[in-house]
Amino acid sequence: MDHKKAEELIRRLAAAMRGTELYSPSHPLVQRGIEAFTAAATERLQAVPSVVIGFIGDEVVVDGTRLPRGTASLVGFARDLRDRGIEKVTLTRGLSRSEVGHLVAAFSDRSSAVPLPDRLVAKGVRNVALGRIVVDEVSDDQAGIVAAQRVYNTAVETAETLWNAAKAGDQPDPGAARKIIDGLARLVTQDRTSLMALTALKKYDNYTFTHMVNVSALAMAQARALNIEGPLLREFGFAALMHDIGKVHTPLEVLNKPDKLSNEEFSIMKRHVVDGAHILRRTPEMPALAPIVAFEHHLKQDLSGYPEKIGSRKLNLCTMIVSIADVFDALRSNRPYRQGLATARIRSIMGEQGNPAFNQVLLKRFVNLMGLFPVGNLVRLSGDEVAVVTAEHPADPFRPQVKILTDRMGTLLEDPPLANTWERDSRGEHPYAVVEAVDPESVGIDPLKYL
Repeated sequence: MDHKKAEELIRRLAAAMRGTELYSPSHPLVQRGIEAFTAAATERLQAVPSVVIGFIGDEVVVDGTRLPRGTASLVGFARDLRDRGIEKVTLTRGLSRSEVGHLVAAFSDRSSAVPLPDRLVAKGVRNVALGRIVVDEVSDDQAGIVAAQRVYNTAVETAETLWNAAKAGDQPDPGAARKIIDGLARLVTQDRTSLMALTALKKYDNYTFTHMVNVSALAMAQARALNIEGPLLREFGFAALMHDIGKVHTPLEVLNKPDKLSNEEFSIMKRHVVDGAHILRRTPEMPALAPIVAFEHHLKQDLSGYPEKIGSRKLNLCTMIVSIADVFDALRSNRPYRQGLATARIRSIMGEQGNPAFNQVLLKRFVNLMGLFPVGNLVRLSGDEVAVVTAEHPADPFRPQVKILTDRMGTLLEDPPLANTWERDSRGEHPYAVVEAVDPESVGIDPLKYL
């Protein structure tokens, strides 16, 4: 982004903020300030999926462009935000005038004890995220994924603690589980792209715990897309995290058997839904939704799953969401007895006509949410280059933005370029097109390094 446009964007934001210090939110000057900033931000977001505004010392940085020092109004603006704990403002494509209005109003209200980011979430603002800059000897464009990875890794470690407590016969700690959910819920709201990329890793050395966290994250992403937020969003995430806790009583030789389970072994496996409900019902401070989802998550829409013979009932919305996340993550993950499947193949399996396992409306919404080529996935381009998906095209899921990692001979590029596969060249043709998904292990590339 060039200096002139970056500075104009910040000046408009600062002007909109200053207006609320002098006038009421409904004053025409404030409304004009909101309109002007929304227009400038929307114009930028047509070219890129997100805009990151950072405040470092007395300096302002917009998408890596450092604005000139010495402008008193911008220095004061940067200091004011930092004094209020805001070091970074991230705007994402889809930003609306209403969301900008909520942002400006939140900044003008200095009397509220509720943190600014939480106030925006409460207002349903999805395309503005406020936070701190993560400094870990990484470049600006890596900061988001690094911060998300810390939350994710902590969640996996805590999931292991919860699992081991239940396995030992103790009650899993709801307080520890809430810390996981709070961190994941913030990511779902503020940086879903990074979180979804992390859930796509196909590691199986700690599959049980990564699966717990992945299903929680995927369930909350679905719930958020349905405009579920606040305490209910966290309750959905909590129930999803604990959905398989009954497997602590399932023998490992049954859980990890490489061949088809015998009838007796399958009967043992099926007990985990009842065991899980019992564990969660006996645990103090456990949300009421958790044992319900643990009990129901293998019931199909026509109740032909298990447990059997439970009479007539209507499945909980959270159950239907968790079922989709559970199967999707299980099919894409590498296991000791099989390789994970490509996203396209999973969609084909889950979307089979007449499949009673899933609510078809929710499944279609999930497919749209994840995209045809999810962010963080490796893909092969038409020229045989390998690339990582960095952003989805809102109108054409077949043509994402990618970072090209290798040439057509498979040699890693020192400075991987970004390419918008939806753009045409001077002849009106698309120079880049995604051909297929690529398993990171097959090419020895960790896609997270390039996000």
